[in-house]
Amino acid sequence: MNDIPHVLVQRIRKTRGWKESDPKYSETKDILLKVWDGLQQKADANKDGQVSHEEWVSMWNDYAKNPEKALEWQNRYMNFMFDLEDSSGDGSIDEEEFKSLCVSYGLNPQDSAEAYNKFTSNKTVDITREVFAGLWKQFFASEDPNAPGNYIFGKVPL
Repeated sequence: MNDIPHVLVQRIRKTRGWKESDPKYSETKDILLKVWDGLQQKADANKDGQVSHEEWVSMWNDYAKNPEKALEWQNRYMNFMFDLEDSSGDGSIDEEEFKSLCVSYGLNPQDSAEAYNKFTSNKTVDITREVFAGLWKQFFASEDPNAPGNYIFGKVPL
């Protein structure tokens, strides 16, 4: 397994308290490997086994031009992120779920709370999968630095 998905899967496993025998661990590993394969197939334009910064930006610029035509792995990645954030599995992301995940990746709890307030319009919007999909598109396609979607990864843009 490539180092990047392996490290990410292990971090998620530890954050969630899963054992390696847990079905959620296996499912997460399978999804991330498929996402990684899709990313490398699309973004690694020069086929050197690496996704450079330029290749990454170019791929997401293509997505931004037409987010309705997202690649399968991009949709899988979006759904994976929603499911990861919705740790209770109730179909919506609450502030504690969001902050918990952000903090597990080393983000500041206050920044995470501020970001949550930004993309939920001060907690007036319920973050369902459908709402998250719209925010996801904003993150990758909006030119507006204040668009709510720009806060879904827990950090307020500078």
